Amino acid sequence: MIIFGEEAREKLMEGINLVADTVVGTLGPKAKTVIIKQNGNPVVINDGVSIAKSVWSEDPYVQMGIELIQEVASQAQDKSGDGTTTSIILARELCRIGMKDIKEAGLDPVLLKKELDIIVNDVIEHLDAISRPINGRGDLENVATIAANNDAELGMLIADVVEEIGKDGVISVEDGQNIETTYKVTDGMELERGYIWHGMVNKPEQGMCEYDDTLILLTNSTIVNFEDLIPALKIAEREQRPLLVISKDIEGKAFNNVMANVMANTIRICAIRAPEWGDDQIEILNDISSLVGGKVFNTEVNDDISKITLEDFGNATKIKVDRTSTVIVNDNADQKVIDERVSLLTSLMDNQKNDWFEEKIHKRIGKLTGGVAVVKVGAATETELRERKERLDDALNATKCAVQEGIVVGGGMALYDWSKDESLYQAFSAPARVIAANAGFTLDDTRLEGGIGFNANTNKYEHLFNSGIIDPVKVTKNAVLTAASIAGLVLTTNVLVPEKEEPQWG
Repeated sequence: MIIFGEEAREKLMEGINLVADTVVGTLGPKAKTVIIKQNGNPVVINDGVSIAKSVWSEDPYVQMGIELIQEVASQAQDKSGDGTTTSIILARELCRIGMKDIKEAGLDPVLLKKELDIIVNDVIEHLDAISRPINGRGDLENVATIAANNDAELGMLIADVVEEIGKDGVISVEDGQNIETTYKVTDGMELERGYIWHGMVNKPEQGMCEYDDTLILLTNSTIVNFEDLIPALKIAEREQRPLLVISKDIEGKAFNNVMANVMANTIRICAIRAPEWGDDQIEILNDISSLVGGKVFNTEVNDDISKITLEDFGNATKIKVDRTSTVIVNDNADQKVIDERVSLLTSLMDNQKNDWFEEKIHKRIGKLTGGVAVVKVGAATETELRERKERLDDALNATKCAVQEGIVVGGGMALYDWSKDESLYQAFSAPARVIAANAGFTLDDTRLEGGIGFNANTNKYEHLFNSGIIDPVKVTKNAVLTAASIAGLVLTTNVLVPEKEEPQWG
């Protein structure tokens, strides 16, 4: 059955409320946990995106609302790695207020969405205007501790890691072998490229392809003939090691045969597209080669990957590949080779007159010098380990965002300061009100002036910036943008068409 108008929007809102009500208690320092069932086992967690993805309804119209708000959480997670609960709370409030305006005031949904777009632009400008850079280790610890649900131990550890690897370094989280949480910095690099096909994932619960002791084939060619890959695959099989292919692309028969063999579990392979294009692509591949060793097969000089030998491969201690990025770790990297490459890039950067190209080279240097910090998370039980890893992951992402773009006052106050009495503006006070409510208090608006906010740690009204209550501006902006994006779609929805049910033959 197809439903229309107000009935359709109310069904969507029912789904949105179901998700928001489930995650709302996880925001702020007095947050509570949620138990979800995964793979037949109960999991204790307070990670917004994981909780949101576990919510479902048998009502197909309500399920549409659930899936829309789940998309909010996913987008917030993908863009900044944190702020998922805030984005859900904001989306719910924007939808609720907007629907009320449509129903009671008779506002036109399309015009209301245009108003929302204007408001969001104003909010983003406001956040940029009030943000400031990270100022020393104290800010790092405060951001990390808050994002880790006020776990000071994790906050200190994360500050140590970020200080050591810098803003261009990579942080990888793994299971520890005891109750202690420790970290080690190794030579490694992150590439903004994910696997070319989801079937290569070997850790579906993490959406990731992960291999140890991996051979790496580097080339700027587009691999079309599967026969060209066979020598590399045979060497990998002989050495009993997985293979990572970094190429311009894999297409045609080569792609089809790789898929077929992966599905049949006859090969262990992951493939990604090499970053950049043309000459820049060759340069990036040479950067990677300085870390992992091996030869870059360059089509411009007629290199032939079908003639590859074992010595031509790069080597990685570990690779981690998800749908958007690849982390390569090499514990056995030749530091002399890396230093020589960095020296060459530094010379190029110093002689570069174009600011854009200079920044690109600077980022390449950062990838080679930052390294990879491997954090091994310790816990007494499997359940505690999962929950602690989720908090650590949020805190790491939040801290890196803060280093990249700066910080704003926390406790929901950066958005509360923009809230007003009229229409959609009211939604931006919701995060601050939820943080107070989770601490057992109702926010007293008359006391929120001159930088004063509610500190849910102390249950006092105080100057939050001076108390170290800060948030990464990137996380806050992404929460606003993702929430408003889905809210605009919901407000302009007028018809819900469920999936056609196939007839059941008796």
